[in-house]
Amino acid sequence: MTALGTWLLTVALCDLLRATRDTITARHRWLLVALGSCLLVLAGAWLDLSGRGWATLAPVWLVGFGGWVACSSLALDRAARHPARWRGLAFLALLLPGLGLALVGDAVDTGPALPTWLDDSLVARLGAPAAILLAGALLVQVSTANLAVRLLLDAVGVPAVTNEKKLKGGRVLGPMERLFIVGLGLAGSLGAAAVVVAAKGLLRYPELQRSEREEGPTDVSEYFLIGSFASWLLALIGLGLLWLGLPLQTWAVLSGYSALH
Repeated sequence: MTALGTWLLTVALCDLLRATRDTITARHRWLLVALGSCLLVLAGAWLDLSGRGWATLAPVWLVGFGGWVACSSLALDRAARHPARWRGLAFLALLLPGLGLALVGDAVDTGPALPTWLDDSLVARLGAPAAILLAGALLVQVSTANLAVRLLLDAVGVPAVTNEKKLKGGRVLGPMERLFIVGLGLAGSLGAAAVVVAAKGLLRYPELQRSEREEGPTDVSEYFLIGSFASWLLALIGLGLLWLGLPLQTWAVLSGYSALH
């Protein structure tokens, strides 16, 4: 799963550079595509990919990454034409490479050498492939998942741009709850994630009620429900990738580490 983890990590890092805005300029968009492409090429060199590895991974990495950045930014740009078309292409650019890498990535996986100063760290105990996948799956929850939720809200007709002013903090709460759910899953306590669902509902209920009283029926409730369930689903997908991609000994290391801390 090194190939998948590397791609997720690159996508998430570049999405962090546009985390505070929905609309970015064409120049910013292509600078991000160029930056991510360079990072993927450097990662391939670090992984010491064979010719077969480059032929298999490079098209999936570059087309998937470039397609996601370009199409998702155009879909969120209010001045762009055909946003629905860009939105569909953005979801395809994110899902298809992810599924492809999850299925065929093991055929070209390599174990990169870690620097000596990491010898006594958790990264060394996990191993480079597991650490890369874990870092990618976690960082995606911080940045890329927010963009995916916003695209979904636009698709169902309750855009975040008109609703998040009434439910402030969504851009911060979303990543926090997703990381919390993934963390509980890694610690073997996924059932405790019900606390997140219950707490969020209780905390948001007064705001939803106040909005209904002051403005009459609105789409804020629908925005809250769809956004929340989409956010939780993305956290579970990330956890599922970790369950499938991490070896059993890695789970033992993580469980022992969480027990000590």
